[in-house]
Amino acid sequence: MTSTRHETEITADEKVPTIEIVREFDAAPEQVFRAYVDPELYARWVGPRSLTTRITKWDARTGGAWAFANDRDGVQIASFYGSFHQVRQHERIVQTFTYDGQPDGVALETLTFAELAGGRTRLRALSVVSDFATRDGILSSGMDVGVNEGFDKLDELLATTPAPRSPAQRHAYDAARFSELVESASAGDWARPSPVAEWTALDIVLHLVEWSRGFLAGAGIELPALDVEANPVAAWQQHVVDIQAILDDPAGRVLSNPHIGDKPVDEAIDQFYTADIWMHSWDLAKALGREPNLDQARCAAALAAMEPMDRLLRDSGQYGPAVPVANDASAQDKLMAFIGRDPAWQPEN
Repeated sequence: MTSTRHETEITADEKVPTIEIVREFDAAPEQVFRAYVDPELYARWVGPRSLTTRITKWDARTGGAWAFANDRDGVQIASFYGSFHQVRQHERIVQTFTYDGQPDGVALETLTFAELAGGRTRLRALSVVSDFATRDGILSSGMDVGVNEGFDKLDELLATTPAPRSPAQRHAYDAARFSELVESASAGDWARPSPVAEWTALDIVLHLVEWSRGFLAGAGIELPALDVEANPVAAWQQHVVDIQAILDDPAGRVLSNPHIGDKPVDEAIDQFYTADIWMHSWDLAKALGREPNLDQARCAAALAAMEPMDRLLRDSGQYGPAVPVANDASAQDKLMAFIGRDPAWQPEN
């Protein structure tokens, strides 16, 4: 993938103490968004080339927090921290931004990721500070160098990290998001109730591991049993490795199943199992008291594909009765309601 270097627009409003940054990227919104919320990717591009970034705290979800330090030649020269007020997948991030050396100078940043023709993105970042002196101090600090060099590095990174388009890439992406939830759970969290009737948080992981490993027997693949109950995190991590290895090298294997017929094993995993990880990430997030974010566009597409099969899906027993929601509900809430989940479900305290 090649990219064109785009100019960065940095504008200071004369009437209010704001800084607006606008930049286009030759990559889809989900790719640019991911570079902002994945700590490993973020550390690779943010800031000027003369510095390295070290993430010290990262929980990229609504209500989460972040912190990082900048080092030069192994010596820390600055650190920053803030809170994620809203993380709307592939669309919007609202966060605070504070320089550790000036703890009273808090900026409120709103980032939006607009899709452009040709699979490109326009990023708009609006920062609001308390007064003009603070705003002008930021502008005179050399921030334009860090912003421009950082975005140039982001261009380079995006050129080497394409959006997930193959079964292997999609599984790696969705499994990583689910893994973040699994790895964030404490030992006591696994007994928490979930939106699935009579299931705990542990049952969600158990379901994904057990049914998919049995499913693969149809391709002559026998994976050893994993003790999810003894160590859910370790079992899930091993399971992800096992499934990813099959997708990375499907070796022409075909999966035969009386319900779906014969399919290449990577296509079967992609269609039935990876989609299940994505769906159940909503359940696990809810069970853990987190705010799920399945990507509104992806939810809308999934719902559009499932609605014509309403009767078939109900008769299969996989989904309960649809839950009524308002006409102006989000695509995610409509999808969850369609498959029988209550979008307003919360764990009991």
